[in-house]
Amino acid sequence: MANNYNHTLTWSTTRITVLEYCNKKYYFNYYPHALRNLNEEIWLNALLLKNLKSIDMRVGEKTHHLLSDYLKALKKWPLEEASIQAFKDRVVNEMRKDFEISKTRDYTSYDRNQKFGLSEHYYGQNIDEKLEETIEKVLHNFDVFLESERNQKVQHYFTTAKTVFVENPREKDFDGMKLNLSSIPELKPVNVMAAPDFGVVISDNKYLIIDRKTGQEKMDTENISEQLKIYALKLLLKSNIDIQNVDIEVYEVYLPSLHQIGGKVEKADIDHIIQKLKEDVEYQKQFLEDNDIIKNQALAPDHFPRTNSTKKCVTCTFRKVCEDLKNFE
Repeated sequence: MANNYNHTLTWSTTRITVLEYCNKKYYFNYYPHALRNLNEEIWLNALLLKNLKSIDMRVGEKTHHLLSDYLKALKKWPLEEASIQAFKDRVVNEMRKDFEISKTRDYTSYDRNQKFGLSEHYYGQNIDEKLEETIEKVLHNFDVFLESERNQKVQHYFTTAKTVFVENPREKDFDGMKLNLSSIPELKPVNVMAAPDFGVVISDNKYLIIDRKTGQEKMDTENISEQLKIYALKLLLKSNIDIQNVDIEVYEVYLPSLHQIGGKVEKADIDHIIQKLKEDVEYQKQFLEDNDIIKNQALAPDHFPRTNSTKKCVTCTFRKVCEDLKNFE
């Protein structure tokens, strides 16, 4: 069934973080097609850069792939050591192959059929020595999980829980990721996407949601993150249940430390994230023509200020097109 809101405004924790980080980066990342009639070269370069990743980002991405491959297989049957090694070998081969593709890719023009690339290669940096280091980090993250008590708990859930969900990050199910916000009039036309790494329906009124992280660790052990609250809200909306009648525990688990943040979701957490969604949408609307979230057409690029932090600019994937755009503003 076609979605009526494919082109309307989208909210995600990543998207709002980028907007708060730098308005111009948000523009390049989410509205590059708005540049088409301004300058074709900048438009095509923005499209090219939008799809690039840094080599450090690959650690998180491939760790998720490896863990998902393992857990999806484990959900079906017990795994021998040879099968686990095969998952490792697959990811390592993918990383080596992708690295070579990125290194030899022609970055002088946009190719809609070749989207993968590393931003360091685009900017002519020699990162050959970082490949093995990146692979080792991914394998270490996986090994730490395998040897942890969490792995044992996961296997227990597979045999005792009513339902276990394992995300497939290789093939995103965008329809399945959508929140049904029809019950919240102000948010009804907004696209909100969310899919946790791991979810468990322990019983009719008890749920567990896990999101794995590989980036910089947060040391706040008291607050539940907005991303986790979104997952809980999605569960409540999808199942049409009230937070006061269920027990939902949510956690972010960092690899390789296994440090966890989260806890039981309370009504105040759900009220907070709904209010945050409304406030963020109002903020995003300021950058749209006529504040129209249905049409979702970005204002001219000069309405998107650049960050004042030169430190942010030095490592920004869009730094080339951002500099080129200054001649048209």
